[in-house]
Amino acid sequence: MQTLKDKLGSFRFGALFLTLLGALTYLPLAARMGYINDDWYLMFDGYVGGASFFHDVFIVDRPLRGYVMQAAFALFGMNPLYYHLSAFLFRLVSAAALFWIGNQLWSRRVTYNWLAALLFLVYPGFLSQVNPIDYQSQVFSLACGMVSVALTLKALQAKTSAARWGYIAASAALAWVYLGLVEYFLGFEALRFAIIGVLRLRQTDQPIFTRLKSAAVESLPFLAGAGGFLIWRLFFFEAERKATDVSLQLSSVFESPLTVLWWLNYLIQDVFKVVMAAWTVPLNLFGFSLRLGDSFAGFGLAALAVAVLLVFLRQGGEMPGDEESSQSLGEMREQIWLAFITIVACLVPVILVNRHVTLPDYSRYALAPAVGVGILFSVIFERVSSVSLRAGLAAFLLGVSVLTHHGNAVRVADETEATRNFWWQAAWRAPKIEEGVTLIALYPGGSLSEDYFIWGPANFIYYPEKQDANPLTIKLPAAVLNGETVMQIITGSGVETPLRRGNYLERDFGNVLVITQSSSDSCVRFINGASPELNSFDDGRIVMVAPYSRLDAVTTEGEVPNVPVEIFGAEPERGWCYYYQQADLARQRGDWDVVTTLLDEALKKGYYPNDPLEWIPFMQGYAAQGNVEEMRKMMKLVALDKYLRLQVCNSMKYLAENESLSDEVNEFITKKICE
Repeated sequence: MQTLKDKLGSFRFGALFLTLLGALTYLPLAARMGYINDDWYLMFDGYVGGASFFHDVFIVDRPLRGYVMQAAFALFGMNPLYYHLSAFLFRLVSAAALFWIGNQLWSRRVTYNWLAALLFLVYPGFLSQVNPIDYQSQVFSLACGMVSVALTLKALQAKTSAARWGYIAASAALAWVYLGLVEYFLGFEALRFAIIGVLRLRQTDQPIFTRLKSAAVESLPFLAGAGGFLIWRLFFFEAERKATDVSLQLSSVFESPLTVLWWLNYLIQDVFKVVMAAWTVPLNLFGFSLRLGDSFAGFGLAALAVAVLLVFLRQGGEMPGDEESSQSLGEMREQIWLAFITIVACLVPVILVNRHVTLPDYSRYALAPAVGVGILFSVIFERVSSVSLRAGLAAFLLGVSVLTHHGNAVRVADETEATRNFWWQAAWRAPKIEEGVTLIALYPGGSLSEDYFIWGPANFIYYPEKQDANPLTIKLPAAVLNGETVMQIITGSGVETPLRRGNYLERDFGNVLVITQSSSDSCVRFINGASPELNSFDDGRIVMVAPYSRLDAVTTEGEVPNVPVEIFGAEPERGWCYYYQQADLARQRGDWDVVTTLLDEALKKGYYPNDPLEWIPFMQGYAAQGNVEEMRKMMKLVALDKYLRLQVCNSMKYLAENESLSDEVNEFITKKICE
């Protein structure tokens, strides 16, 4: 009869606690995190082109990803929360598979197998869990790879031939799937064959040559998975994307023999990064840069996770002095070698295609090696003789992981809020934007490193109509504002027509609309190139391209466009920035009475600007009405800032050139504003 201790030490009990600790690590802010990075073009393609369009998106490098994204989009639609939940589920399956593998290999050390799975699950070196739409395929691939390796062990231990070949077939099929999704996870095959070697090398009653021969023979059926995939990938599939073209990347060896030495250098660096730097660099970047309230929340979650861990160790685990602590030196060597082989083998495919683990930008390359890191740390725990010290080390690493992932999630939640706020304000300001104009945007909350970070949300609002063409036409293109873009706009350097992953757009640098937001507490501004209104906090690149912005690309007639709530969240409070956007739109229409009426409504409700620059439309409204007294009151709000006063002067001069103002107003502009 199974005792209570046996039940508590069971796989189900361990899986339950993995679920609890994983949820504390990844899910507290899941509902606040929306689309980021590549999510924008993926979800726009799915929405406009239909779920089947994902096949056209990924046909150039990883065709199988099209099927995964098609299924995910069909199930979850546009709601990012469901993608977070499914990505968490796949991570959990991966960790449970490692727990299962450990229990099959070393049945006397269940607690340490569980700790290895836990550290793999919450590993802080992988920071893209917060990007679950784009990384849906990666974490699904991870789950398939780990289950595939676990089924290898089941096949080797099967009692019947039918069961053995059934497990082999399932393992090989999953190998095709995980490699078809992420080919640089190939290092799992080294883990698979190392495990087979470990099992056969245990048969010490046989000569070493016989054991190695048996291991090689038993490995042959499992080559059907990875071997078959590699033959297809290397000899039949033609990758259009250079980063995944293996032959192109490997050709660098023949061009420069020193490349091999650089690879070795990077391998040594990357081993250090995934084993050690992963626990410090992300923590410093994200965990230690939190606001006070978020910091306390992070420490609270970490403390709760540590408490759950200690409950598990007390109720379900066996500690040194028990039978688990008496593992042989041979088993310890097995674990260390498996950890080392897994870490190195999972890094080599990345390095061979001239990529490199960089935290935090390329943390995805640290995900597969995390399997070996978990095993390695579990061995270290097991060699610590003090029960309290071992529990303290495990608790410390878990706390670091939880705090790191919380800080990362806060960053993405803030970025989501900033992005949503920006585009809600854009919708309040612009009923429609002329098709074909190239958007140039800057806003706080995240790095706009790709053009689809801008055209994705813009087209969701203004041009979300379904398309059945291939490629899809992006009706509102965009460009990342960098040094090259600045020069192209200033010199009017013609038209670009990039085609990327099934998306076609035409960027005309002589036809741009600049939209900016200086800080999170200021309002979005649509720049009028004929009279730019800028403040001292604006990015220098915005200042340079502002004179080329075509405000007339904004159609002034119409209502606020439909803003998809699943993507941009519920409409925020209609505070000061709502009134500013409506007033700026009324100013563009020339409805000066509406401008001043909106100011009266805003002030009565207690709304005021954080950026004094936002008084300008209202000052112009009073100028158009001939109300010098109100202009004089507003001037007191901007008089002390010389740069702001210059902006007011230029704006009022522009107004005087385009509107019929009274003599008194013109005199006030000349003598009181621009003197």
